[in-house]
Amino acid sequence: MAHRLLLDTSSLTYRAFFALPTSIKAPDGRPINAVHGYLDMTAQLVRDLKPDEVVHVFDHDWRPMPRVRAYAGYKSQRAPDPEELPEQFDVLREVLGALGMPVAEAPGWEADDAIATMCARASADDLVDVVTGDRDMFQVVCVGPPQVRVLFTVKGVSQLATFDEDAVVAKYGIPPDRYAEFAALRGDPSDGLPGVKGVGEKTARTLIQAYDSIPALLDDLGAQTPRLRAALDDARGYLAAMGDVVPVRTSVEVTVDRSTRDDEALDALGEQHRLSGPLRRLREALDA
Repeated sequence: MAHRLLLDTSSLTYRAFFALPTSIKAPDGRPINAVHGYLDMTAQLVRDLKPDEVVHVFDHDWRPMPRVRAYAGYKSQRAPDPEELPEQFDVLREVLGALGMPVAEAPGWEADDAIATMCARASADDLVDVVTGDRDMFQVVCVGPPQVRVLFTVKGVSQLATFDEDAVVAKYGIPPDRYAEFAALRGDPSDGLPGVKGVGEKTARTLIQAYDSIPALLDDLGAQTPRLRAALDDARGYLAAMGDVVPVRTSVEVTVDRSTRDDEALDALGEQHRLSGPLRRLREALDA
């Protein structure tokens, strides 16, 4: 059995940026804190989990047009990236290439969709661990084949909550394959999704447990309280749109760039960007 680690790189790099001060700079004065933090995260994951393969998965488009066409409010209120961050993604890609570590993305889609597709295409005897801070990824959890778990960031990657199917049920009261409907009903402010008015986590869970699907729920509005019936009836259009917004895609095109490790280039990149420490720690973890 191969143990594959899929890292939600865009999300984790963003978290690393805010976890470390921008006073961590390259010799030319540009902040390098996000790359510094991400490389140290990866080193810790490799040391702790000892996977057979680590794949770094990037957003190609963090706001894909199919989702925006379905619901214009999708991520519309999200603040732009800090100006010190975008260039760091370019540096990170260069460093990962020199490390010889696979880098993946799905043209036109988010890292979530690339990860979900890679999980769907994994070998039957694989154990796939997805490292992310995005709850939408609970959708990919399954007992197999292949077995897919989410390692959810609690405190960086030094504290991870492991979500297999039983853990998702214990946390939310629903199976992973119903998580998208649960999220549509409850809403997700981080993605600009308001949910159904007056429906929180408890009510969403109760409804998902009672009905096989959202269309089945909408066909039985007479069984709901007058207030909930009115809210669900008003939300018909929104809930229909969510069917194209919340579910992760499992059959998109995924490109994976693989290269050969180049230690001479890594030494040069370490000097150029003041990353010698994180690169040393990651190389030591990989070599071990």
